[in-house]
Amino acid sequence: MDRIRLKRNGLLSLITLIIIGIFSTQNTTANAAEVGTPLTNSAFTATPAPDKFLNIWNTNGYDLQPEAITYKVVGNEITLNTDAARSLWSVLGGVFDAPHYRWYKSDDGMNWSEVPEWQNGHRKNLPIQTTQESRTWYQLDTQYWNYLTGWIAKTHIYSTVAEVNAVNTPTNATSVSVGTDSDYIYNNSEGQVNTTYAHATVDPISSTGKVTWSVDNTNLATVDSTGKITANDKGLAGVVKVTGTFRNMDTSFVVGTTYVQVGGGLDNQTVPSGQAATFALRGDTESFTGLINDNRIKVEWYKKAPGKTKAEYLGKSNSVSYTTANTTVSDNGTQYQAKITLKEGSKSTTIKTNWATLYASY
Repeated sequence: MDRIRLKRNGLLSLITLIIIGIFSTQNTTANAAEVGTPLTNSAFTATPAPDKFLNIWNTNGYDLQPEAITYKVVGNEITLNTDAARSLWSVLGGVFDAPHYRWYKSDDGMNWSEVPEWQNGHRKNLPIQTTQESRTWYQLDTQYWNYLTGWIAKTHIYSTVAEVNAVNTPTNATSVSVGTDSDYIYNNSEGQVNTTYAHATVDPISSTGKVTWSVDNTNLATVDSTGKITANDKGLAGVVKVTGTFRNMDTSFVVGTTYVQVGGGLDNQTVPSGQAATFALRGDTESFTGLINDNRIKVEWYKKAPGKTKAEYLGKSNSVSYTTANTTVSDNGTQYQAKITLKEGSKSTTIKTNWATLYASY
């Protein structure tokens, strides 16, 4: 009986040690190359930045890449935040597909291995606990698939490489600049094209603090801890001030700001009577020509005369703008709207702008 009891106690001790080991390493630890070690290759070739039209994705990619270079004092946790998405066409063709995340890590800048699930390797955002002065690299493979099709129709979206540096001595930032992926986001109720990301660039790059985000008017837009800015869906328009505050470890801080316009896609126009007015789509429209050439988009224009509720169809346009005929005083108060349809085969989605008003002055 004593031998059986000893064996059981030994087995329980072993199980206890395994459990303690697992829970003590729930965060991926940075315990690798010396700071200054160069990266010689990545785990994967990064997926190119997504091609967008009015923030609608025409190709797969990342809206938020993991931070390219991060410095943190040993003992402090780092979280690599990401946001991948598929193109409109991939979404329509695989409505049941869900994202699955696979992080990869390199300890020497050359060899890579998958971060196990018990070290948070299957999470969208990767927490890393720094344990000693070191440099490590991480890359994310975001996979879209469902359990019916499994690996057969899997989509892979590869991030850029993130370098994480754990250092013993803190470094203060002396300045921070802030920018956004887009300076115009939509306020439509459908929740389309209404987000963008803010990014902070600190000087020096080895600064070991943390950035926090805020906006000056939460009725117009909100911002989360990753810098994702989301416009209101109530049609409220205006300009929101976005502030990034980088807080150093000694409680000092530096601030950077930028501005994002929130609107419905068209601006009101004021012209002298006798001149034409031009209404142009706001937002990211650089890829419009390519979409037109591929017959994947059409823009239809409508107007409502003053006092009228029924809209008049003005036809299609191979342009992101519409120019009226020379105006008269009677055109004052006329409203214009654009309807944008993106299509591929039998798949399509539609966006409608706000009604913008023409003011024809004397």
